[in-house]
Amino acid sequence: MIELKDVDVRKSGSKVLEAFSWRIEPGEHWVITGGNGSGKTTLLEVLAGDVHITQGSIHYGFIRGNSWDERYAERKALIHYIPAHPVQTFLHHDQGIYYQQRYYGIGDERVPCVRDLLGEGLEKIKTLALPESLSIDPLLGVEVTKLSNGQLKKVLFLKTLLKNIPRFLLLDYPFEGLDQGSRKDLCDFIDVIATTYSLQVIIVDNHNHLPAVINRKLILPGGSTAAFTDIKSETVIEKKGPEFFGQKPIIEIRNLKISYGGNVILRDFNWKVNQGERWALVGRNGSGKTTLFSLIFADHPMAYSQDIYLFGRRRGSGESIWDIKRRINYLGPELISYLSPKGISLTARQYIVSVNRNLNKNIFDDLIRHFHAEDFIDQPVRRLSSGQLQLMLIIHCFLTDKEVFLLDEPFQFLDLRQRKHLTAYLQAHLSRDKTLILITHYKSDLAEWTEHTMHL
Repeated sequence: MIELKDVDVRKSGSKVLEAFSWRIEPGEHWVITGGNGSGKTTLLEVLAGDVHITQGSIHYGFIRGNSWDERYAERKALIHYIPAHPVQTFLHHDQGIYYQQRYYGIGDERVPCVRDLLGEGLEKIKTLALPESLSIDPLLGVEVTKLSNGQLKKVLFLKTLLKNIPRFLLLDYPFEGLDQGSRKDLCDFIDVIATTYSLQVIIVDNHNHLPAVINRKLILPGGSTAAFTDIKSETVIEKKGPEFFGQKPIIEIRNLKISYGGNVILRDFNWKVNQGERWALVGRNGSGKTTLFSLIFADHPMAYSQDIYLFGRRRGSGESIWDIKRRINYLGPELISYLSPKGISLTARQYIVSVNRNLNKNIFDDLIRHFHAEDFIDQPVRRLSSGQLQLMLIIHCFLTDKEVFLLDEPFQFLDLRQRKHLTAYLQAHLSRDKTLILITHYKSDLAEWTEHTMHL
């Protein structure tokens, strides 16, 4: 049992939780939902002891230690918290790691591989009832920076369980970035460990694809409290409009091969995208979706040795990476994971201004109003919730009107209200001469936004 009584929590001088009371009984498994910035992640951090309350009390019925040190050690052993952004858990920014580094083949002794992270716990994995899709044997020699977002989440999940089986497992957006099959397998795995080890689960999530063991729901104030029926049923939505704008090629990739060491990511891959087309990249985690985005957005060094044409010109024929980036809007999870130390110390407004030399203030103000970002735009980046971080990057992405939109999981971490705001913005600004390539694991997104699908 855990009981919170009249708890207040402040961040950056603002109250995130106020006079909050909650009781978690044995056998209860909770999902916490609510608007972006309503305090969902903060609540998990409070339960884990990572954030201190400013008023009120917390009682853990299963912690027996007499001294503060004993109680602290028990809490860390019995309550495991897995945050939303796995890279930040593995790497410290003072190691000089940057997100493009995942695409370089030269090893770096500063970057641990999966085997290093798991250490002696590797043998214990064999005792867990893992579904095949959660097996990490093929990943043991891979550097952390070269894992996909979904692969990172699997590794972090297993690393946490290898310490010891906790009493409570706190998961912040565990399904974001996972493909459909992996979401189902992770749900099944959570059900197995919860019932086998009498482990209680508390999940922050705005979707309805949840483990069967979840039997309680907490809705925090601060945003829409409606059920997320838009993604509960993944039905096909009728497509509208012409299939494409014209036959002007924007992207041409011929006989592509991408490999790291002996691990081949893509082989004999061919793809052509014409102006105005709406494409989806789909596939299991680690299949190469984000790698393709990095080739198009000029972040991947192998683009120069491959037969790749962007906007009618072969890569390496004289154009700079900035010539390409000026024509492409890119949004992806790595932009959150690899924010620089300087960036996280700024406010969201200061960060956006710092990375946009010729910022149009009128467009910036319109985006803030459209996404109702007034509540957090002047808060430090390090204090933002996952949804607020995503909105900050969305605003940054749409500050300039470009020819191609590369959107990697654009709806992740967004509550229902903000999903609607993003949908409305895209509908208003994604004209038929703009080209869209979307990475998503939800069929409803594919049906609404895309006309062509590339399976990897």
